[in-house]
Amino acid sequence: MKRNIKEEIVEIGKRLYNAKLNGGYGGNFSVRDEDFIYITPSGLPKDKLDYTDIVVIDFKGNLVEGQGKPSSEILFHILIYKKREDVNAIIHAHPAFATGFSIAQTPIEDGIHEESCIVLGKVPVIPYEVTSSKELAEKVSDVITNHDAALLANHGAIAVGEDLERAFRKIEELELLCKMITVATIMGGVKKISEEKLALLRETMIKRAKRNDKA
Repeated sequence: MKRNIKEEIVEIGKRLYNAKLNGGYGGNFSVRDEDFIYITPSGLPKDKLDYTDIVVIDFKGNLVEGQGKPSSEILFHILIYKKREDVNAIIHAHPAFATGFSIAQTPIEDGIHEESCIVLGKVPVIPYEVTSSKELAEKVSDVITNHDAALLANHGAIAVGEDLERAFRKIEELELLCKMITVATIMGGVKKISEEKLALLRETMIKRAKRNDKA
């Protein structure tokens, strides 16, 4: 199996911990590479992992490589990859503010903050199911079919991307957005961008992306 993918996962664990986006033992993250899924092991602190700790499974959940036990939440990783061909990385973490929103079961509407509109869009709350259960996996994968980030009720947050870096940036943006909403609520309440301006913003960003592609 590929050592560089394992090292990427180890590095993300350290970055999440150092950025206070996850605790040592919480969460799990994975990368899809062809017919295999590289994923964090169960029971080990994510900020102290070595690349040799990362386990590899197939899409039936069978262990292909590694001495440890795959994350107990492997099922929703498998289902997301099956439903989203564009997704090659998944990060489930417990950032404090975003997890607070998940405990309050408060979804985040689109159109609140300019950058977040583009990076995240609407962030729904996935109804609570017991961790590691088939019911949780099905609900998570159903929601992620149409969203790149979501809150798991009374549990934490999840973000997906084409690679680990993009998934990390979405978790980072989600936590920042939750902080901004908290401040805005204290200061009188969230005021949304108008639908007209939101449409203009998206049009502007699409044109900018096309220009960058041609550059």
